[in-house]
Amino acid sequence: MKKLFEKAYIGKCQIKNRAVMTAMTTGFAGNNGQPDEQLVRYYEERARGGVGLIVTEIFQVNSEHGVAFPNQLNILLPGNMPYFSRMTARVHQYGTKIFAQLHHGGSTNVPELNGGKLYGASAIPNISGIVPEPFSLAQIEELKTQFITSAVMCKAADFDGVELHCAHGYLLCEFLSESSNHREDQYGGSFENRCRLPIEILQGIKAACGPDFPVAVRISADEYDQGHAGSITLEEGVKIAQALEAAGADAIDVSCSNYFSSWTAIEPYSYEQGWRKGNAKAIKAAVQVPVIATNTIKEPEFAEQLLEEGICDFVGVGRAHIADPEWVRKAREGRTEDIRKCIGCLYCFETLTNAGSARCTVNPRMGRESVYPDAPAATGKGEQVVVVGGGPAGMQAASVLAQRGFKVTLFEKGDELGGTMNLADKAAPYKVKITRLRDVLARECEKAGVTVKLGTEATVEMVKDLDPVAVFLAGGAEPVCPASIPGIGKAKVIQANDVVSGKITPTGRVAIIGAGLTGLETAELLSHSGKVDAITIADMLPAIGSSIYPVIFLDVMMQIGAFPMEQLPGHALKEVTDTGVILTKLEDNSDIQVEADYVVLAMGLKPDMEIRKAYEEAFDRVIVLGESRQAPGRIGTSISDAYIAARGFDALV
Repeated sequence: MKKLFEKAYIGKCQIKNRAVMTAMTTGFAGNNGQPDEQLVRYYEERARGGVGLIVTEIFQVNSEHGVAFPNQLNILLPGNMPYFSRMTARVHQYGTKIFAQLHHGGSTNVPELNGGKLYGASAIPNISGIVPEPFSLAQIEELKTQFITSAVMCKAADFDGVELHCAHGYLLCEFLSESSNHREDQYGGSFENRCRLPIEILQGIKAACGPDFPVAVRISADEYDQGHAGSITLEEGVKIAQALEAAGADAIDVSCSNYFSSWTAIEPYSYEQGWRKGNAKAIKAAVQVPVIATNTIKEPEFAEQLLEEGICDFVGVGRAHIADPEWVRKAREGRTEDIRKCIGCLYCFETLTNAGSARCTVNPRMGRESVYPDAPAATGKGEQVVVVGGGPAGMQAASVLAQRGFKVTLFEKGDELGGTMNLADKAAPYKVKITRLRDVLARECEKAGVTVKLGTEATVEMVKDLDPVAVFLAGGAEPVCPASIPGIGKAKVIQANDVVSGKITPTGRVAIIGAGLTGLETAELLSHSGKVDAITIADMLPAIGSSIYPVIFLDVMMQIGAFPMEQLPGHALKEVTDTGVILTKLEDNSDIQVEADYVVLAMGLKPDMEIRKAYEEAFDRVIVLGESRQAPGRIGTSISDAYIAARGFDALV
């Protein structure tokens, strides 16, 4: 890889390579607008990992109507400047440059954080149906000043540049897009008028900070919004990029989408690398300033390919840097096989939305860099430790323990490591990303010196022979099959695992019981099998897929598409009959009959408590991990729990 590690410029700012960590909200900032130690450490680790440029998460430029998150950076608040200066110094020590992203969410904000009101370009309903109040001309003037002042303060805090966020349906994008800008004053109507506000802010920053202070602009080259007339298309996105270049922009950061089409900006795992590279290519052909582009990049080889093809000047590598802060360093050292690559599961967005701060499935330290700032202490003295189960929890625990100096033996009853990952990666072709994660975890075990015994189902007696100081029990879980349901033992009743593994291929009419991710992915697999005529999917919960992150749910349903699938939320399985199933509608306890040639159970997993009891009776130290502890589990929680337990394990305590 040559192009990826070439030096390049944005304005007069030299960047040591072509890798840019693009802006991603983490929730790590303090509620006082300061970058807390956790956020600083998070950026510092990516700088130490070799990335050329970091674009920070969003800076709030207005505290009255511009609040996007409770914990959001704000350099305008009194006393905050020194904290930002420390952050830039921590990043700069590794030769990495850092830009601050300036932002106003406009009508995408929530009223609860903004005094009960929302302001936007025009009185156009947002995705929640709330109609914002249009900005007055006086408010626009005030807003311009706040953007410009924020940039001035960023320059004083030693940021190397700023980026204006004019993408994703946020305020400046609202002004640019005809679908959300119906104004009749100088900021609406014509293309020139719709570009006026971003251009005036850009030119104001240039005038205040000097021509040598870089200003990049992030745009949605295409909003991919079919439901709203006048949304930005690539043709207009090219014109916007040219207008911003003419106004003095030093770089164009190419993204896409708005809140009505958000899944095309935060793509789930079904989207492949480079699926939207045509956007960046069109804009690069139309402007002379450098183009930064996000393209769902997971692998350095693909980033190199984009640069060689002339798609962009800088590769935007966002979630891949969440997954592995050493993404660039490992690529430079020729160790791409050691990179923990992003699997596109959107766990980072899910945890940010549900818990207020981001976590990562594949990187257990993400969001905990300040808690676990260094490598685990190598306090092991060759003591024997046994790990039972070679799934994600078992592999993670084994490699960490071995790195710390313990003698680790891992038992896996299957013929290969991976556990339930070996099923998850077969649900669809694009799930090969999980296979790559499995391979990295297995390689880490090998490099750490873990003794792996495949095809060996551990017994208490077998483990006793090794005389371990502790047993880490990560043996997985078994599918739920309620024996009390009449007819549950019929041959037509099978487990979702048997379908996904290819052990059994249902035909004809299929009833799936359980509409969580396993059930829906089984439906997706069957819908493409060519063997099934129709699917009925039922769940006791009041909505199908209610436990799934909405973007993932939408993506799975899009993959199923027009295939005939009847959805029956709020229904429980009562009986399996010769012709199908009887379901009880929970709302009124009425029964319905559904014809089915096969009944697929996707009712979750349960840990084997007998095995757990046997180990806990036989050994003083048993640490229960993964789905042995809690089922059904997640790859992310399994890896995280295992890392924490193995990192802190002390044979003497």
